[in-house]
Amino acid sequence: MSSVGKTAFILAIVILPTTLLVLLGYVAYHFIGGDSSVPGHAGENLALDIGEHDATSNAEGKFFNNAGNITINVEEGMVEVTQETQQQTTTTTIATAATTTTTTTSQLFPTNIISTAFTAYEQVPHDTTSFTQGLSYGDDRYLYETTGLRGKSKLFKIDTTTFEVIKATDIDDIYFGEGSTYFTDADGNGRLIFITYEEQTAFIYDPITLTKLQTLSYETTPPWNEGWGITFDSFEGEFIVSDGTSTLFFMDRDTLQVKRRIVVTRFDGTEQDDLNELELMGGLICCNIWYADEIICVDKITGRSVREYDLSTLYPKEERGYYNVLNGIALGEDHVLITGKRWDRMYKVRFDDWAELFTGN
Repeated sequence: MSSVGKTAFILAIVILPTTLLVLLGYVAYHFIGGDSSVPGHAGENLALDIGEHDATSNAEGKFFNNAGNITINVEEGMVEVTQETQQQTTTTTIATAATTTTTTTSQLFPTNIISTAFTAYEQVPHDTTSFTQGLSYGDDRYLYETTGLRGKSKLFKIDTTTFEVIKATDIDDIYFGEGSTYFTDADGNGRLIFITYEEQTAFIYDPITLTKLQTLSYETTPPWNEGWGITFDSFEGEFIVSDGTSTLFFMDRDTLQVKRRIVVTRFDGTEQDDLNELELMGGLICCNIWYADEIICVDKITGRSVREYDLSTLYPKEERGYYNVLNGIALGEDHVLITGKRWDRMYKVRFDDWAELFTGN
């Protein structure tokens, strides 16, 4: 080997492991913080949850620009650093001879345990014949509810002082009604959308008169293409739809064409199916789960669960009946309205660990 070759070989042995340590130290110091260490071994994935930090570029000039999830994968001769954020996923690969590293972690959320921290501060009446499928407050300060069952599906307009139905309309008996939401159309008009279970059909209504204005079709998961819950993201101008699977569909407001999909996962990483009625709250998609007294609120980009609530003590099954499941979430100005199928009541609820839900909206 020539002297030049020997020099290059020595430099590779000395410099590359040092570069790796500096890089990982830089990631730990600038992005992660904290003082707990996690040993890394060849072939092992280290998932590091981090909080919010200033935008800082990595060694290749790509930006870690929001709170997110950093994964460091250590293999023989290679280290791969990936960060997922709400805006992008950035991956950097560094060639190295090292196979062991030490890094530090800090938690994005204080706990990944399902919460029971809620307060039901007011109970209001609800029609016990309503097989509740959709619930939403309108910008006009009325409450709108849709109900299901073939031949019994209805759309209700409800006074928010007395919680009495002031106007109602039926849909054709061939349809099994499902979720609904209030939204604003491209011309700035308040509208209601009411989706159906198996018919891939959605109806658009005038909320003032409950007159049907338009009929649209949509698709979800084949071959059934069912519709379960729906909510509206006014910032993005799109609907978010569930179909009873673990997938949420983001649909164009005007055409109901699917723009993208996410798969919903729980704190432990498992997929959560049976997603039912939906409500967008605090930038998160909050989902009822069919036959579970739980509401989980997930990130719009990743589908990962951010908040989970156990509401089994709100109106226990022993009192309401097993089949009268919790299903109905509507975000009000200072509360979340929660009800269920054939319940005789609705509750105004605040989540004790989510005070910013109302101060931030």
